[in-house]
Amino acid sequence: MYERIKEHKSKILTASLLITLGVVTRLTLSEFLPGSPSIYITLNGITQPIISTDLFFTVAIISILSGLLLKSYYVFLVPLSVLLITDIIIGNNFIFLFTWSGFAIIGLIAYILKIKNKFTIQNTPMIFGAGIGSVILYDLWTNFGSWLGWYPHTLSGLTLCYTLAIPFTIWHIISTTAAMIFIVMPVLYIIENKNIKLDFYTKPIEKPISVSILAIIMFLSIALILI
Repeated sequence: MYERIKEHKSKILTASLLITLGVVTRLTLSEFLPGSPSIYITLNGITQPIISTDLFFTVAIISILSGLLLKSYYVFLVPLSVLLITDIIIGNNFIFLFTWSGFAIIGLIAYILKIKNKFTIQNTPMIFGAGIGSVILYDLWTNFGSWLGWYPHTLSGLTLCYTLAIPFTIWHIISTTAAMIFIVMPVLYIIENKNIKLDFYTKPIEKPISVSILAIIMFLSIALILI
């Protein structure tokens, strides 16, 4: 019983730290975010910057860490807490549930990766692959929400939506990869070499419940726009 209480306190402390870091970085890094480079690309007759910068990576990394370190329901609680607090201050739009569930997707993928594999340096390629893959899924999902919310519900409207999103997707992949190199990998190294125990106990039922929660949020994301 004592060990379980101690573990619970450790999870709450870790989650609180991640939420604090996420809120602080999302609110402050906007002042230091580099502008989009003056390099343009033309696709489907549309000319736009090849990269468009935003603060996506700040919450993406928190989502990845919450999935790798905490697992279970924390893959939702941590990134969604960051978004709730910061959205109140900097605002969002009416497809915010797509954004919220998109980050939950990233956390859940990291959680599933943690269940199947040990959190070690040897698994670096797998962690990077899952991280980049989840970023692409995030963009596919949130841009689908953008299409439902702002574009004609036609094939041409869908094509236009995803074409305009390419510069953001490129930036999301680059920024998240860099953040994983400078944040996730050092955390992984410290945990492995300092023998820090973060293999928290989870009940078998927690995985299907977590997947179900994500499915419900995604359903609500679509329903609130179409109603």
